Amino acid sequence: MAMGQLTNNSNQKSVVIGETGDTKLSFTNAEMNKILASIGAYPGQAYDFTVSLKSTAFDVYQNEATNTVAFKATPYDPNVDDIDWPYAYVAVGYPNWDYTTAYLIGDPDGDGAYQGWVQFDDATTYAILDGKDVTKVLAQGEVTDDDKGFVEVKMEADGTLSQSWACNTWGVIGDATSGGWSDDTKMEYDQSTRLWTVITSMTDKEFKFRANSDWTINYGGDGVTENGLAPSGDNIKVPKESAYIITLDLTNAGRYTYAMEETTIEMSSAFMTLPWSPEAESAYKVVSEARDFKYSGAYYFAAGTEFKFYDSGSWIGIVGDISWNETRTKGDFVIGDGANIVITEGAYYKITADTKKMVASLAKTGWEVIGDATAGGWDKGQVMDYDPESETWSTTQDGPNIHINAGTYKIVLDANNNTATITAV
Repeated sequence: MAMGQLTNNSNQKSVVIGETGDTKLSFTNAEMNKILASIGAYPGQAYDFTVSLKSTAFDVYQNEATNTVAFKATPYDPNVDDIDWPYAYVAVGYPNWDYTTAYLIGDPDGDGAYQGWVQFDDATTYAILDGKDVTKVLAQGEVTDDDKGFVEVKMEADGTLSQSWACNTWGVIGDATSGGWSDDTKMEYDQSTRLWTVITSMTDKEFKFRANSDWTINYGGDGVTENGLAPSGDNIKVPKESAYIITLDLTNAGRYTYAMEETTIEMSSAFMTLPWSPEAESAYKVVSEARDFKYSGAYYFAAGTEFKFYDSGSWIGIVGDISWNETRTKGDFVIGDGANIVITEGAYYKITADTKKMVASLAKTGWEVIGDATAGGWDKGQVMDYDPESETWSTTQDGPNIHINAGTYKIVLDANNNTATITAV
C-alpha cells in the first residue's frame, strides 16, 4: 500500500493526497488545483511543492520514500474564467481565508468602483483583495451583528468600503405570480450553489425580483443580454404559462443573471384570497407556506358574510352544506364549483382549505387569558371577546392575582400591535 503526501514548501503545510495499492496515483488538473488550495496556495501565485511517498506491507514493512518529487505550480480559480472585467475577492477572516469559497465583487463598468453580494454568517472582519494579485489588499472592513445576512458590499474608486442593503429574503413579484404586484413569492438561498431559487407556477405575464418585500432593491431585465439583470430594470416576460424553477444568480462579481426552467413539479399558489376583492389590501388571505395545496388563516367574519375562495383567477365555492359539530364550533364542507360560503354566526374563525382533496373547514378560535390569576388557573383558559370595530380582544376577570392586587379587571389585547392593557373596573 502506498500513500502520497503533498507539501507546500513556502509554509510547510502538508496534505495526504491519496492511497493506492497500485503503482501510481492519478489526478486531473482540477483535482490537483483543489489540493493545492487546501494547503494555502492562492490563485495566480507560483509555489514550490514536494510530493513524497510512504509505503507499507501487511503492517510489517514501512518505508518513507527517499525519492521525492519537487515541482512548481500556479493555482487558478475556475470561478473567474468568464469574468473579463476587474474583480476582487472578499477574504473573510483575512489573513486566514480560502479563495475557493470567497465571494467576489467586480467592476463591470470600469469606473473603479466594485460591488457585489456576500453572505456574512457571523460578525467578522474581512479584506478586499485584488483578483489578479491576491497579495494586494485594496481595503479592509468589519461586519457587526447588525450587518449579518446577504449583504451588498461596495468599494468606491477611492477605496472607501461599505456594506449595505442586508437582504434576508429575495422573491419574485408581478402579475405572472400568484401574489400579483402586491405580494412576493419567496425564494430560498442555497449556500452551496449561492443561488436564490423558487419552484412556482407562472402565467404568461410579467415579473421582477425584489428584496425584503420592498421596492428599494429590485432587479429586472437589463434590455441588453439574454437573462441579464439590472437594478430597477424592465419587467421580465414569462414566455408561457407553466410551472418553473426560477434561479437568481447574484454571484458574478457585479453582472447578475436569472434562469427559468420549465418543470412538471406541481405546486399550489402561495395564498388564496376572500371574500370579494382579491387584489385589495383589505382582502383576507389563507396561506400555503409549503405550496402544498393546504391553506390556512384566521379572521373575524360577521354574521351574514358570504364569500368564495379566489385562487389565481378561479373562484372556489361550497358544494353542499357545512357539517357542524354539536356545539357548532367547527364545521367541515366540500369545495369546488359551487355556491357562496355563508357565515350564519359572527365570530373569529380559523379557516382551512385543501385544494387537492377539495375540502375546507371553519373553526371558532380566539385569544385566551390563562394562569393562576384567572378562574380556570393554568388548566383552562378564558376566551376573550373580539371587537371587530377596534380589532381588539377583551375580557372581564376577577379573582386572585400574582402581579397585581386582587380585584376585577378589564383586559384588552391588541394582537395587531402586540399590546395589552389591564384596567380595574
